[in-house]
Amino acid sequence: MATFRLSLSCGTYDRTLPLLDGRVKPEGVEMEIVPTLRPQSPMGSPEADLYEASVTRTLMRASAESSHIPIAVFPRRKFTHQLLLKRKDSAIGDFPDFSGKRVGVLRWYEHPLGVWLRGLLSDRYGIQPRDIHWFTESEELPLEKLTGVNVTVIPKEKSLIRMLLDGDLDVVAHEDAHRLLAQHADLQRVFPRFKEVEAEHFQETGIFPSYHVLVLRREIAERNGWVVESLIRAFEEAKETALKALERDTSLFGTPWMASLLEEQWRALRRDLYPYGVEANRTEMETLVRYLYEQGLSPKAIPLAEIFAR
Repeated sequence: MATFRLSLSCGTYDRTLPLLDGRVKPEGVEMEIVPTLRPQSPMGSPEADLYEASVTRTLMRASAESSHIPIAVFPRRKFTHQLLLKRKDSAIGDFPDFSGKRVGVLRWYEHPLGVWLRGLLSDRYGIQPRDIHWFTESEELPLEKLTGVNVTVIPKEKSLIRMLLDGDLDVVAHEDAHRLLAQHADLQRVFPRFKEVEAEHFQETGIFPSYHVLVLRREIAERNGWVVESLIRAFEEAKETALKALERDTSLFGTPWMASLLEEQWRALRRDLYPYGVEANRTEMETLVRYLYEQGLSPKAIPLAEIFAR
């Protein structure tokens, strides 16, 4: 098999590093590593043949006209509960309290954190997007298409966290919750025992929410199906390489409690939290496609066979 050359732009995670540094090589594929969009950002450059992108935007734009098509590799995931912040003097203590409140979601309305949060509120508590006043930092889609939903884009001179501290918001959903808690003593998590509720939610649903997905140039996927399979196998190998390295020597990481944290994760969740391939992620992806449709972010619930490269 002749060597196929393509460029890759994605975040440096423990599960991608063995591929980025050359320890793992996709069979029949030579990789050129391209910098991500910004330093310290995992979002890949759209100029690359294979790059890391928002999973919600990718699913929203799934069409034969798009230049790239997703492959079922999801390098970035986060649970929702630990990312929800409130003021310490707030009486909000659980999701039913969100109804009628002002909730800020970082960046844009269709951010994966916002989509997963709204889906959870609807599925588990019957709270619809229209029952909450949403605040975002930018408008990336025509908000007038969101019938009956109240969305406010905050002025550039303001921030969601400042508005939360000033009492202009009730809850903020933010990926950097841990950093913000260290900076602002007046804030706390809505769910202080987040590990327990996240583990319970995972055991009930099997979902560890994906935020990013890898997308491959469409013409490569359509003309060279074997490349898709080779890439997924390589990302699997890179992930397993990272897992085994961690299990052999937990002192590779700065925390002195890594071994106990791993044991806790295995008991409450499972060893491999980053499964790749369509079938391994079918329940999660079908749930996310449904959420996008129900939230007015996609015109229809597209079957996964029409979305992912095969």
